[in-house]
Amino acid sequence: MYQTTNQICMLTINEAADRIPGLSRHHVRQMCISGELPCVMAGRKYLICEQVLIDHLTKPRTPTPPEVSAGGIRRIEA
Repeated sequence: MYQTTNQICMLTINEAADRIPGLSRHHVRQMCISGELPCVMAGRKYLICEQVLIDHLTKPRTPTPPEVSAGGIRRIEA
């Protein structure tokens, strides 16, 4: 029978919060909603790849510079 060693493990928000000590369900949900943590929606549930979660929490991220705006008004070049 065919056996794979690289199985993808998808976690719900509750399972992800339970796997990582100190990580709350609320924080995991907010990271999913904001797009900070890549996830997939299955119906009303967010599914998070376990390896992506671990990589996201362990690898340093470089902050993106904030966009500069002038009160929401843009100059249009003619």
